[in-house]
Amino acid sequence: MANSVAIIADPKDGKTYKKEVSPESLSSLVGRKIGDEVDGIFFELPGYKLRITGGSSISGFPMKSDLQISGKKRILRKYSIGRRSKAGLRKRVTFRGSIIGTDISQINLKVIQYGPAALGEEKETKEAN
Repeated sequence: MANSVAIIADPKDGKTYKKEVSPESLSSLVGRKIGDEVDGIFFELPGYKLRITGGSSISGFPMKSDLQISGKKRILRKYSIGRRSKAGLRKRVTFRGSIIGTDISQINLKVIQYGPAALGEEKETKEAN
């Protein structure tokens, strides 16, 4: 299992922060769904509460919140974001389900409750050392 990446969005300042997720932390997140709240301790952010908003698999397929599976599935879509289609034209597109599995390479998260330390401070202290 390779290291995954967590993209954490901060609604206060409108910035996103990138954190590496160890395989041990990812294995403890297996089985969680999009919309679930997780503790920030999994991402070295004690005191924070985060909500899972999406992600993508190792193959690059995005997670879809209304697919209640942990694998991939090809579904028939009327349209796709960024693509115009003629009336009545549908296309079969592959998505990954909303349940986190071991094949996730990116997890998107949103801060719900803030901890004692700011998100940006931790990165600045590492760069200074």
